[in-house]
Amino acid sequence: MSGRLALAALALAAALGSSSGCVQPHCTSPDYAEAECRVIAENTHARLRGSSGVELRFQDPDATDDRSWDARGLLEELADGSIQARVAGPGRFALSLRADPDATEDVALHLRLRNVDPSATLELGPAGAATPLPASASTRRELDLLLAPGELQWIRGDRACPPRYRLAMLGDIQTNPDQFERIVDRLEQDVDASAAAGTPLVALVIVGDLTESSRDDELDTIHDILSRVSIPVAVTPGNHDIYRPTRPHFNRSFGPGNHAFDVCGTHLTLLDSGSGAIARSVQARLPELLHREDGRFLIVGLHHPPFAGRTGSGWSREDQAAALLAELARDEADLVVAGHDHSLRAFEVPVGDVVLSEVIVGTGGAYQGVGIPRYGYLRVELDDDTHALTRCFVEVPPVGYAEPPNEPPSQSLPHCPAQ
Repeated sequence: MSGRLALAALALAAALGSSSGCVQPHCTSPDYAEAECRVIAENTHARLRGSSGVELRFQDPDATDDRSWDARGLLEELADGSIQARVAGPGRFALSLRADPDATEDVALHLRLRNVDPSATLELGPAGAATPLPASASTRRELDLLLAPGELQWIRGDRACPPRYRLAMLGDIQTNPDQFERIVDRLEQDVDASAAAGTPLVALVIVGDLTESSRDDELDTIHDILSRVSIPVAVTPGNHDIYRPTRPHFNRSFGPGNHAFDVCGTHLTLLDSGSGAIARSVQARLPELLHREDGRFLIVGLHHPPFAGRTGSGWSREDQAAALLAELARDEADLVVAGHDHSLRAFEVPVGDVVLSEVIVGTGGAYQGVGIPRYGYLRVELDDDTHALTRCFVEVPPVGYAEPPNEPPSQSLPHCPAQ
């Protein structure tokens, strides 16, 4: 049996062995510490029928039929009757809006788009006849819409990309939002410098543990800090973000924890491992979530580092870690990024005849224990022309740290050069 066939067989066997055969999300008694309940929550919050009668749904970017929907964002009706729509990540997105066919007059709607790439071009209108919307210098767009009874409109967004661009990635903020705020300040400098160099930083990706106890005040603090970030922010939860299981606090704050999107020439997949396991329904969708077009990079982010045989890495089921590794190897992921371990480490994981590159970047502010404190973010630079991926670490020392910069943890993960 070839290495590729062996990996496919391993992935299938592990997936079958860890499920009961049902791949539909199932949540009989709401307990949002359970992964399947969060899958249902993220899908629930991706569509909304507002008090005006307008139905809004996040969609696959290529969708033309509004009868479906996809967990690619968060919809919420505010007290003033306006609708807030948070796009889950960078790159292409689509939102359908259909007015109530039984309405007796045109329906006015104020739409607040959030987490939209400032460089994105937005279009509004029926499929195939959309018109461009005015550009914006921020991640927020305000739209006043008027829909006739039963009318269907689409909002679509996408950005043009140069051949070279960058992503920033980190995890594990927890009890130290002050340090995370310092990291965001440094990130904003990087956004400006990268744009000036013609290599834009297109997204910040956070791989879980934004909070210590998933309290509302903690989530509000992180939201306030992230409101200063001038690029889209994509988030997936960690175990600390699901400690209060009676309500889907994470999903009501940020939307889906399981989602995939294309930004420039990269397919980025985020997986919710907050429970120390991936939902069985998501396991069944891994071929879809990990699928990339020819020539694209594949980067995968999740909270718990997937390497089999290490229960200490936080997985409640090691067979799931093994199954995920097999899927990642079969799709030849270019990079896997995780947190959970409050440290900075880069290493390789051999799976069959494939070697996966993995980085743990639990450097967002959480206490790191005895040893060298390394705070900051991983910067990944991608070149679509040469299909080259390079990575480095932007260190952001804590307040009062007057020592010289720490030595890089390894030659494979150097400090980013000054810009």
